Amino acid sequence: MKVSIITSILAALTLGALPLNAATYNDATGDFTGGNNDLDISSVIVNNDATTLTFTINLVGNPMNNNWYNFYVGISENLFGGVGGNFNASGGYGKNIQMSSGGMDFVLASYPAYSGYDFKTWNGSAWTTGPGTASQDSTSVTIPVALSALGLSPGSTFKFDLWASTSGADTVLDALSDSVARSWNSNPFDTGPNALSYTVVAVPEPGACALIGIAAAMLGFCRLRRITNQDSFQNGV
Repeated sequence: MKVSIITSILAALTLGALPLNAATYNDATGDFTGGNNDLDISSVIVNNDATTLTFTINLVGNPMNNNWYNFYVGISENLFGGVGGNFNASGGYGKNIQMSSGGMDFVLASYPAYSGYDFKTWNGSAWTTGPGTASQDSTSVTIPVALSALGLSPGSTFKFDLWASTSGADTVLDALSDSVARSWNSNPFDTGPNALSYTVVAVPEPGACALIGIAAAMLGFCRLRRITNQDSFQNGV
């Protein structure tokens, strides 16, 4: 009995560090055939806490091997009746990438070797650009963005796609939305109807989680103390 209560207390104390809501989207490996598996996406994890949406791009190889790797997230919220921006439009990267179904309203255009990304917003006629911070390690690239910057809140659902590319003339070398085999190319790309979906979930603020954890721990401690006192009384201590 005491062991189970102690375990419950320890679990309560870790309540403030509960894992974030997360969804994993797997991608076929080997579909980038250009001989460089650093650009071959294996999966993407999308999650959110109370304020931030995060995309973690897992790769077959090591994204730190070169500084010219780029990874793009396209987000569609159908803000303009499905008429969003072609990424090749004014203010774009010269990348002929589209999300013709729903329209691309935001692009997170990352250059993780330099710890950043361009946060691009389609305003109905052109792209506007602001800064963002990206990071990488030997297996993945992480791109966080504020939910408020995307106009998202708990319960909001959006469509997205994610693409591996370079800082050169290449367009899409690997797409999360399909398993088409591609090598180095500058071909136009359209996600079309293949975009993925994610729904933002309600997550308590970290402080609220901590308070709940402390309260649960205190209740568990009081229960353990009561049982200990009862044992002591029964044993004549």
